[in-house]
Order: sequence, then C-alpha cells, then structure tokens
Amino acid sequence: MNKTNNIMENNKSELVKEVDIVFMARKIRILGIAILLGIVLIYGFGLTVLGNYVNQELAAFNLISFIICAVLCIPSVFIKKMLMKDLNGKNFMNKYFNAHIIPFAMCDLGGLFCIATNLFVNSNIIYASAGFLLAAAMIILNFPRSDDYNRVKSL
Repeated sequence: MNKTNNIMENNKSELVKEVDIVFMARKIRILGIAILLGIVLIYGFGLTVLGNYVNQELAAFNLISFIICAVLCIPSVFIKKMLMKDLNGKNFMNKYFNAHIIPFAMCDLGGLFCIATNLFVNSNIIYASAGFLLAAAMIILNFPRSDDYNRVKSL
C-alpha cells in the first residue's frame, strides 16, 4: 500500500510540474506577443510619420543600424539554445524563463534600434522594413516549444 502511494505521489508531482511548465510557457508566449506587438506599433507609427528627410551624410548610419539589428537578433536563437542546454528538472522554471527573456530582449533592442534609426532619424523604409522583419522572425523563432519539458525530462 505504501509503495502504491509513493508511485501515485510521484505521478501527481510530475503532473503538477507539467502544468506549471504549461503556465510558464503561456506567460512567456504572452510576453513575446507583447514585445512583438510593440515592434509592430513602433513600425506602424514610423510609417505614418515617414518623410523625405534623407541626409546623405547619415546614409551609412542606416546600414550600421541594420547590421546592429542583425548582430543582436540572429545570435538570440543560439543563445536560447545555449541557455536551454543548462536546464534540468530542478532549475527548469527559473532558467527556462531566462532562456526566453534574454533572446526576446536582444531582438527587441535590435529591432527597435533599426526601426527608430531608419524611420525617425534618417528616412529609409527598406532598412526599417528589413530590421522589422528580422526582429519579428527571430522573436517568433524564440517562442517556447511544446516539447521543451519533455526534452529536459528525458535527459
């Protein structure tokens, strides 16, 4: 009887952990959607005030801002994978949250910098759109996956 209770207790605690992970993933997904919505709004507002104020002396700054966006956004996927390698059953909740928030912040910073520079400082819709699309794609790639906990549990 005592062995049966221990087995049921372990299964129950495993189920509670999985439910906690689902709620954590939903919170992270909502945060990612909010960050993505912020980038969409800034891009949309930037398009409404877009003017013909192109300063040829600052044209190199447009390219530099896109390169900074790429340098921040593209490695975010690899940083997420690197942070996910350190996960185990005991530290899953804290490190899982950090493994998503840090890449989200990197993409947000890169995307907003590129959009603000190319729409508000020196008008260049091509670089602004490329920075917007890159940041949005990387944020979506950094969303939590449904099999994250199962991969960690199998280790």
